[in-house]
Amino acid sequence: MSKKFNRSIQVGGEDRIINSISLTILEYDTIGNVVRCKGATIPTDGSAGFAVGATWIDTDSGASTTFYVNEGSVTSCDFNTVGSGAAGATGYTGFTGYTGYTGAAGSDTTATGATGYTGFTGYTGYTGGDSTVTGPTGYTGYTGYTGGIGTIETSVLTFTDAETGATGAMTAGSSIIGQYVSGFTGNPQIAYCKLSVADTTVTGELTVAPGAGDAVAITVVLLKA
Repeated sequence: MSKKFNRSIQVGGEDRIINSISLTILEYDTIGNVVRCKGATIPTDGSAGFAVGATWIDTDSGASTTFYVNEGSVTSCDFNTVGSGAAGATGYTGFTGYTGYTGAAGSDTTATGATGYTGFTGYTGYTGGDSTVTGPTGYTGYTGYTGGIGTIETSVLTFTDAETGATGAMTAGSSIIGQYVSGFTGNPQIAYCKLSVADTTVTGELTVAPGAGDAVAITVVLLKA
């Protein structure tokens, strides 16, 4: 007589860390690859040690996202949710039928005729000549050159003792431009000297004579003719 079991098989599992992910291994194959496992974090893609088709149960998920299968290789896993393959292409939507043509509108007895074209604006005539227009200003002539300074000559007048008058030679037509005391003897009196010209002679007159034993010489500067 066969023996009946009265209790379910309990699988304890082995806690491991694979590629920094904590897992509980529920089943290995004969060469040590994980066949079934569970945990709160899905194994990292590219991890080694998971058999092709190995299953992983997400203990921290919800409906439709708790069961994953390794669709990668033993050396590089790739766990995906069961039934999460790419969806088939969406069927084509049928063409929308063409909209029928709208019939022409009936004649409108209130239609207004086209507006006539507006004529062009005439050109404005030119303004006539202005008789008050001033002609251009003529050119200003060049400024003449300034003449050079003539030749200077001098004539010395000497007054002695009681003399108040003295004369000196000069070129006819020359003009006096200045005078200065060019020499004296003793202590002559202070005096003013009046000058005048006549032909080739320049004459000087003192207001006060130099005095006995004194003399003064005055040089007259002339602009030679």
